[in-house]
Amino acid sequence: MSVFKSSGIGIAGIACAVPKNNVPVESFTSAFGEEAIRNFTSVTGIKSTYKALPEQTASDLAVVAAQELFSRINVAKSEIGAMFLVTQSPDYRRPSSASVVQLRLGLPIDCSCMEINLGCSGFVYGLQTAMAMMSASDYKYGLLLLGETATKLVDPMDKSIVMMYGDAGAAILLERQEDVKTTTLLRSDGSRYKAIILPAGGFRDMAPDHERFICSDGIERSLYDIFMDGTSVFSFSISDIPEAINDYLKITETAVSDYNAFVFHQANQFIIKQLIKKMKLPKDQVPLALDRYGNTGGISIPLTLCDAYGDKCGEKLKSLICGFGIGLSWGVANIEVDTDNLYPIIQTDDYYKEGKLIPGQY
Repeated sequence: MSVFKSSGIGIAGIACAVPKNNVPVESFTSAFGEEAIRNFTSVTGIKSTYKALPEQTASDLAVVAAQELFSRINVAKSEIGAMFLVTQSPDYRRPSSASVVQLRLGLPIDCSCMEINLGCSGFVYGLQTAMAMMSASDYKYGLLLLGETATKLVDPMDKSIVMMYGDAGAAILLERQEDVKTTTLLRSDGSRYKAIILPAGGFRDMAPDHERFICSDGIERSLYDIFMDGTSVFSFSISDIPEAINDYLKITETAVSDYNAFVFHQANQFIIKQLIKKMKLPKDQVPLALDRYGNTGGISIPLTLCDAYGDKCGEKLKSLICGFGIGLSWGVANIEVDTDNLYPIIQTDDYYKEGKLIPGQY
């Protein structure tokens, strides 16, 4: 069983950013009809999302979140020993977007930087990776960034998911703190890799034909569009996830009553309601942000923390977090954070103009 333990490393602050472009689900009425919109919102709970501008990338959103974090917390960048960028929406095939982000944030050469290709489980996996590297080092701070622009990868007529995805970025500053202990449970199942997939553009099939065809769910797509097997993903979410959480509670010898917040990946409202029911969780301790932001992938947990608790002063959250999705990949962990260190979500239309290269400029 993949169980990891870290001690002496805590969260100093969390900041999140979304694009300024707000997209209400009603804007799709002309494409799908009023009944389809009502059914979608009834099941998912999503009423609006935020969509990146064509020029805006995941790294842009992550950078803005990091800049907001630095404006709130007085930290010397020379003391940041490692930076991790979790994204499945990189700026380029090569190099890693983490290198570009290092430049833009002015992080020192002595700061190791790496990119982690994970989606909805990315915050839990990224947090454990960052804590593990800090535990094996002597640097004071670590920076975990997440960014996603999945809206760019969805067929605009795919009514199953085009209204679901939202774009966002997050920045988490980790620091050495006494008496902080974190246990993380990580799992993955590659046998279900086809459950959520975008086949084209990778090195397995770099440039296939753009021909459209009918998929198993009856929706027309090309190989360049995200496909999600909704039935399989739903089954996974309400079976494997409660099992993992129960295993986690047994391993850590904790109970539901030991936590005052349960922050899940914001997949959809119905899945979260099923998790509340199966785990017998207090509803008022399970925050939702997907109604206004949609499914923002790995950013959804920090985004929900900032959305739900960013205006509460002087409270200590003892949170059980769980991310799950594409891969399939999932993880459970505990975190403690002061609500004073959860900052309001900001909106941005910034993007890195120098990042778009043209022939003859490189």
